[in-house]
Amino acid sequence: MVEVDVWTADGSMGRGSSPCGTSVGRHEAFVLRDGGKRYGGLGVQQAIKNVNEVIYPALKGKSVLDQRGIDKLMIELDGTPNKSRLGANAIYSVSIAVARAAANSQEIPLYRYLGKGEGPVLPLPMFNMINGGLYGDRKVEFQEFILAPTGAGKFSEALRMGVEVFSTLGETIKKRYGQKGLQTGSSAGYAAPADEPAEILEILLEATKAADYAGMFRLGLDCAASHFYNPENKCYNFRGQMRCRDEMIHFLEGLTKSYSLFMIEDPLEEDDFEGYEEITKQLSTLIVGDDLFVTNLERLKRGVAMGAANAMIFKPNMVGTLSEAMDTAAYAKEHGYQLVGSGRAGGGDDPVPEVVVAVGAPLVKFGAPRSGERIAKQNTLLRIEEELGESAQFSGPLLFGHP
Repeated sequence: MVEVDVWTADGSMGRGSSPCGTSVGRHEAFVLRDGGKRYGGLGVQQAIKNVNEVIYPALKGKSVLDQRGIDKLMIELDGTPNKSRLGANAIYSVSIAVARAAANSQEIPLYRYLGKGEGPVLPLPMFNMINGGLYGDRKVEFQEFILAPTGAGKFSEALRMGVEVFSTLGETIKKRYGQKGLQTGSSAGYAAPADEPAEILEILLEATKAADYAGMFRLGLDCAASHFYNPENKCYNFRGQMRCRDEMIHFLEGLTKSYSLFMIEDPLEEDDFEGYEEITKQLSTLIVGDDLFVTNLERLKRGVAMGAANAMIFKPNMVGTLSEAMDTAAYAKEHGYQLVGSGRAGGGDDPVPEVVVAVGAPLVKFGAPRSGERIAKQNTLLRIEEELGESAQFSGPLLFGHP
């Protein structure tokens, strides 16, 4: 990771860093790595050099209150379509540090500074409790099996319900598969113990019953379909056979009907806008574009024009500056697309929880409620709820009705 500190003349400081994901879309802004032996090629000395020797001289003396102007200047300094010259990890880290320095200079929280006075709404947390795909040992191609506590009345209640269900999940898996079924996935949840998606969804429902929350959670999927797509024959290597687009849509339609899935993320490969248009028409659920849109305004505009998907994963680091990400979020909301905030692994001081509140994203996912950095993100939202007190609004009842 790159970490940047920005200091203002009045002594205010903002810090920003750039997480990187396990599952990365081909159209994301470019993360600049050093290559070679050091850190297995993942070093960031060149990106840091770009911050100190290119970006800093250009920004010195600028007002941190001019977020849009600073982000625009860094984009111009880079001069490439995907920020590959200076590195999106360098640019994004500076962008976040500038925003935090501005908020601190104004002595207000980041979510209030970015929200520009709009009434904050706490998002409904979703939990990636069972990991497959690149997150697991590839027993199952789908990457995330998600539970959302739709029966909760406020954020802190939703978080507690998720934690309690997760605490029963290990025993639920053990009863079915024995001790050998208890493996940890790389996204902090349990690695998928079976290769049948429906079987995994049944396990999650069992865990909600064991925690006395039957009927108070909804199920979702992140298929991350690009990772098992074969571009040569334009089909998906799924469950031991090649399936075309229509077969994948039919399979997901069956799961949606059987398990009342409330969302499916990345059901098809990342350039199949026509396929997303088709699945959005056929399935009565949220079809969420992550690798499809990569929080990029131009890709989102194309999707909106076609009716491809009806929701978007919101990850600011995917596009590389805070201004671009917030513009994309605003466009999504204007055109009726739901926003799903998502934080990536790396560091406990992630700004995404506050940015999610600032843009009014009604849903958020940070993985399973297990590892420290994911808990830190949830704790940020708990603090916001505490600060807002009785005025705190929660998106769960707005989306799914009051419990």
